[in-house]
Amino acid sequence: MPILSPASSNESGFTLVEIAIVGAILSLAAAVSVPNFLQMYAKHELYQATTSLYNRLILARSSAISRNAMFTATPASVPMGLDVVVVRDATAGLEMGRENFPEKIRFITAPPPSTPPPTLPLPALSFTPRGLSTNPNPLGQTIQLQSTRDPNLIYSISVMPSGKVTWCRQAINPCLVNDRS
Repeated sequence: MPILSPASSNESGFTLVEIAIVGAILSLAAAVSVPNFLQMYAKHELYQATTSLYNRLILARSSAISRNAMFTATPASVPMGLDVVVVRDATAGLEMGRENFPEKIRFITAPPPSTPPPTLPLPALSFTPRGLSTNPNPLGQTIQLQSTRDPNLIYSISVMPSGKVTWCRQAINPCLVNDRS
């Protein structure tokens, strides 16, 4: 096998300058995409928590009607811990389910426009055996969930006096229309 001299070899490859340019381009792309990824993740996490609570409230209302019993969903904000909603059959005194939220999702208070802000713990959301809300406020009762990753990201869940549960992707009170887009 003949030995080739360095002057006559046809070696190909990348130079150090080319590799440095590609590295700079990749680091710029990563720097631009990370904040967008974090915001997308915060939206997804809040969406999951909101729809999960929404479904839990729909189930509580349906259970109240089908079992002819009073059901309550009590939100609790635990200091240095996870926020949770506990659903109970108030007639039998049994816990029917628990919704734990991710660490970065928090309840915030959403008072009706004409009342002072309530303090935590938030009032319970209750359904009568006919599926009606027990809240006397004609505007209904609203709780809001906020992402601590992006404090401007707030979703609302409202329970109307008729018992209808709605949610939306805005910090409005009451939330009148489901916004699923």
